[in-house]
Amino acid sequence: MSSKALDQPTRSFPVSTSAERAAGFLAASVFSLVYVVAPVWLLAALVSVFASGLTSLSTLLLWAPLLVSALLPDTGGSISPIVLCSWPVRQIPKYFRYEEFHEATDRELRATGKSYVVGAHPHGVFSFVGVCAAIASMNDAEGGFGPRLAQHVPTAAASVLKVFPLLKDVLGVFGVIPADGKTLARRLQKGSFVLYIGGMAELFRSSPRRETVFLQGRKGFIKLALKSGADVVPVYLFGNTTVLKALTWGPLADLSRKLGVSVTLFWGRFALPVPKEVRLTYARGRPLGLPHIAEPSQADIDHWHAKYCEALLQLFDRYKGTNPDYKHKTLAIE
Repeated sequence: MSSKALDQPTRSFPVSTSAERAAGFLAASVFSLVYVVAPVWLLAALVSVFASGLTSLSTLLLWAPLLVSALLPDTGGSISPIVLCSWPVRQIPKYFRYEEFHEATDRELRATGKSYVVGAHPHGVFSFVGVCAAIASMNDAEGGFGPRLAQHVPTAAASVLKVFPLLKDVLGVFGVIPADGKTLARRLQKGSFVLYIGGMAELFRSSPRRETVFLQGRKGFIKLALKSGADVVPVYLFGNTTVLKALTWGPLADLSRKLGVSVTLFWGRFALPVPKEVRLTYARGRPLGLPHIAEPSQADIDHWHAKYCEALLQLFDRYKGTNPDYKHKTLAIE
């Protein structure tokens, strides 16, 4: 199943001006800062009710944006082309000197007419590699899997991201859909989606010498793909665990694991919750070639899950040398 690594990136952003990198840094910072601002704002609003009363000016000012956000419809997918094609957001990949390696090209995947579960690893505090992939695809003439990436290949995420005020509005531009089984099964009847299979748990097991993905006990995506007649594509996101550092112990870390979103303490550049200027690399392998099995047995699931694990390990080893922070790292599957 092993293959040779691509010699050149499929898409890359190696050249930029200092102004473009500065704009990219500021635009990228919005996505990590909202993880801090949204819960702190909500907590401040709740405290204000008890400290100043429901009718005080300070309470009303704090609650107004939260209520507006909660009442706004989910328009993320429809406005994603506007946001992701705007000049400041287009500078984000340049800030990270972002590169992509596609062993299966966008054109190739579209030509099959199949739906895909795009397995993304690892999660990190926030997937800045995923952000860059969405921006690069949206602004490519080919248009990624389709002319509007966030609508054609949305990201499956914890349901809380669909309802949490402010978070849902900022992250909604990536066409987030709930990561429950019924929603994903319906999605595969009409298209593909990106799934962070290991989830937040991966963040708390990686180190400077070793990456860890939670995959051994995560087999539901294989069963879903077999039953739906979809295929599975492994993707490794080099940089998701280096762009931000996080507190990996204590009650906040435990809460993050349970909720599936980053509510732990994290930091990056200038010791602030903003991304460090590290290299980000996206590596996409080839589809596994899953058959359509309406009622897969456990043996079927185990067989294709083992193939997926093997493909992911090989993908990591093929492309870790393209990112200076990963050349001497190993990948563990737990």
